[in-house]
Amino acid sequence: MKIDPYKHEEKYLNWKAKLNGSLPEIREFNSKRILDYIFDMEKGINIAMGSKKGARSYPRLNNLRQRKNNYSPFSQK
Repeated sequence: MKIDPYKHEEKYLNWKAKLNGSLPEIREFNSKRILDYIFDMEKGINIAMGSKKGARSYPRLNNLRQRKNNYSPFSQK
């Protein structure tokens, strides 16, 4: 049994459940691309050749989710 003291899985799944198909603070086009990237990482799709195959961990997914504004230089303010 894996212990998750920082509740990474719970945080990520709650964030994913609250999404309405797009990120509110980012333009629609950029939002779709960022969400596609994060969901691909969740499944382990489109990973670099040198990286370990398989899905990314919940701490890694939370890190990607929190840094999402860095991916979109033209976010709406």
